[in-house]
Amino acid sequence: MNVAQVSAWTRIEINSTVAVMDFEPHEGTSATNVELLNAEKTSSEYVTNRLAETKKFTVIDRYNFEDDLKDLDTLGLISPDDAKKIGEILGVKYIVYGNVTDVSVTTDKAAFVNVNRVRAHLVIRIMDVETGRIIMAARGQGDSESSFIGDSEEKFITIGAVKVSQTSVHNALKKASFQAVDILTERLFGKKK
Repeated sequence: MNVAQVSAWTRIEINSTVAVMDFEPHEGTSATNVELLNAEKTSSEYVTNRLAETKKFTVIDRYNFEDDLKDLDTLGLISPDDAKKIGEILGVKYIVYGNVTDVSVTTDKAAFVNVNRVRAHLVIRIMDVETGRIIMAARGQGDSESSFIGDSEEKFITIGAVKVSQTSVHNALKKASFQAVDILTERLFGKKK
C-alpha cells in the first residue's frame, strides 16, 4: 500500500452529509465520576455547530428523527450495524460520534480567591456508515477558569473536592470540541486557506 492509497482512504468529499450522535462520558472521566450536567448532549451540540461552521460538511439535525432512532444505540461508541441503520434512517454517509474522555481541575491560589482551571478532553470519530470503518479520529483539549464566590446563583459541579461552575466545565468542553473538529477537518481537507 503506498502513501497515495492511504491518503485517498482518509479523505472524504467536501459537503458530505453527516450526523452527529450524542457523546458519552467515559467511566472515570472525572475524579469522582460526577454527573457533568448534560455534558454528552452539550459536547455533541458544540461539535455539530463547529462542523456546520467549517462549511465542509452538510450536517443533518438528527433530533428531527428521534422516534426513528429510539431502538438504536446512538450514544458514545456506536456499532457498525447500528451505524448502518442510522445512515439509512438519516440519509447520511457518515456519522460523527465520540466521548468526553477526561475532565479535571487544578487550583491556583490568587489573591483572596481560589481560581480553578477546568481541563476537558474529548475524542471525536467519523465513521463511514456503509463499511463501519472509522475514517478519522481527533482529540481536543479545552481549558476554562472558575472561581467560587459565596452565594452565586450559578450552578456548581463538584469534581473531586473542588467546586467549579457549570459554565466553566461547558466552556472547557466547547473549546475541546472546537479543537477536535478543527483537527479532524484539517486532517480530512487540508489546512484552512
